[in-house]
Amino acid sequence: MSVNHFKLTCLGLLAGICLSLPARAEDKVGQRVRQFVADTHFNGVVLVGKGSRAEYVEAFGVADADAKKQLQRNSRFFVGSVSKWLTSIVVLRLVDEGKLALDEPILTYLPEYRADTGKQITLRHLISHGSGLPNGLMDAAQKEPSIERETRPQAEAVTRYASGDLVFTPGTRFDYNITNWILVQAILERVSGQSYAQLAQRLLFKPLRMADSGISAGEAGNVPNLALGYRSLEPKVERRVYTLPNYLVTGGGFYSTADDMLRLNHGVLSGKLLSPASRKALLTVERPESNYALGGRVRTFKPVKTVATNDGTSGAYRTVSWRVLDDGRTVILLSSVRPDDEKLFAFTESILGIQGGEH
Repeated sequence: MSVNHFKLTCLGLLAGICLSLPARAEDKVGQRVRQFVADTHFNGVVLVGKGSRAEYVEAFGVADADAKKQLQRNSRFFVGSVSKWLTSIVVLRLVDEGKLALDEPILTYLPEYRADTGKQITLRHLISHGSGLPNGLMDAAQKEPSIERETRPQAEAVTRYASGDLVFTPGTRFDYNITNWILVQAILERVSGQSYAQLAQRLLFKPLRMADSGISAGEAGNVPNLALGYRSLEPKVERRVYTLPNYLVTGGGFYSTADDMLRLNHGVLSGKLLSPASRKALLTVERPESNYALGGRVRTFKPVKTVATNDGTSGAYRTVSWRVLDDGRTVILLSSVRPDDEKLFAFTESILGIQGGEH
């Protein structure tokens, strides 16, 4: 570890010690956290909690290297594909309101969509990555990378990227396909008459008191108190700006803090935000070959523990948001410099007392 990084880490440790509660939990977890930080040069926030309570929170490193601004407990991070889990919860909230049905053909909500495929695909297919649609957006982005910064009307994005011929019968295979979420966003905004950002605020952020969370098309939204993303901090500082098309914020536009992520996990998985039927749907694995449920994964570990394992990547940002369903033990890791994934998940499993072998 370089002298500069050591200094930054020490500053993060000093700031974080004040945030670690209670002292007993700090004693048990703190040493393991610091070893993980040293091993991975982790730049981010670590939270370990149970139920609704954060037992341990610590921030390490920098939020803005040029300004020498340190990360804080309330620093905000983009959370990558955890956005898809959030979107699936928004879908289920509208199901509970009677405005959507998971197994209704999407043609019901987008009558202008091509009829031959629109009558076969459902919302359940879209948010479990089983739609059968080709990944039109990814194909286009490979030819023209600047697409990640473009802005266009939602309906135009649907026509341009999400209206291709089916490559398999909906519901028969798992295909992790970002294009699905263009259609999901179009449906949500059509049915609600609101932007997706407004909808998430009304249905999730406000009732769960997630005051530091929001939806943005990447850094174009000028998110306040954002931890900036970096390709590297040593041996030289190299920024990595996160950009996202406006028509895809359902798939990657969610930003949050460690404490707000705990509020989300507790409010959805242990609280009463969703009806029992919708909570069950959220946690029912649709594609066993990938442990994929609706917008996220649900896995069984040794000893027998069922865990909602939500993690994501967006640019330089890397997120882990895992919660053991039976006892509410939770680990939240928010990073703005990509750590080593193998060490990241090994650390998470160690803190939760689970092993990677699945039943």
